This record gives sequence, C-alpha cells and structure tokens, in this order.
Amino acid sequence: MLTAPPSNRGLGEILREVAEDGAHLARQEVNLARIEFAKIARDVGKGTGFTVAAAMLGLLTVQMLVFGFVLLMGDALFRGHYWIAAFVLTFILGGVAFFLLKRGTALLSPGNIKPTQTLATLRRHNDD
Repeated sequence: MLTAPPSNRGLGEILREVAEDGAHLARQEVNLARIEFAKIARDVGKGTGFTVAAAMLGLLTVQMLVFGFVLLMGDALFRGHYWIAAFVLTFILGGVAFFLLKRGTALLSPGNIKPTQTLATLRRHNDD
C-alpha cells in the first residue's frame, strides 16, 4: 500500500489551492459556454437566412404557379379574358387565405396555448 509523503503545507494553503482551482475551472467553463453560444448564434443566423431565402423562392414559385393558372383559365374558360381569370383566382385564394388565418388564430389563442392537463395535475398535487 502506498502512502502519501508527509506535506508541509497547512490546511489554509490547501484550501486556497482548492479555491483557486475551482475558480480556474469556473472561468474555463464560462469561456467554453461563451464559445458554444457564439457558435449556436452563428448557426441560428445562417439557418434563419437560409429559411428566409427558401421562403422567398417558395413565394415566387407560388406566384408563378398562380400566374400560370390565370393564363390557362383565361384561354380555356374565359376566351382570352385573363382579367376575369385573375379575379376568380384572387377570390378563391383570398377565401382560402381567410380560412387559414381564422384557423391559425384560433389555434394560437391563449386558451389553446395553455397546458391545461399539466396545470390540472399541478393543482391536484398542491391540494394534497
């Protein structure tokens, strides 16, 4: 069995070294967290940029599709009256947009966002 050599250091010196090592470790952890958060923020920024670019291209794609439908409907249904086809599609798409807006706002209302089951469980446990 190995025994540690006797130390001439006092308890105060050992405690000071432990405190210094703890402070050094805490500084290293804070530095690591700062580096990680900077990387996360950079990735979030890049991801947001790519998502916005994709959304813009998607919007342009949908606009071109609607324009194609206007041309198709104007030729096939309205004998070259493209403005009628544009109005018809405007009303149809506006109705769909209104429906989606109403549905989305209903789902995002404060009553639907509240975790009712969790709150009920917490109340039940608090009553016990």
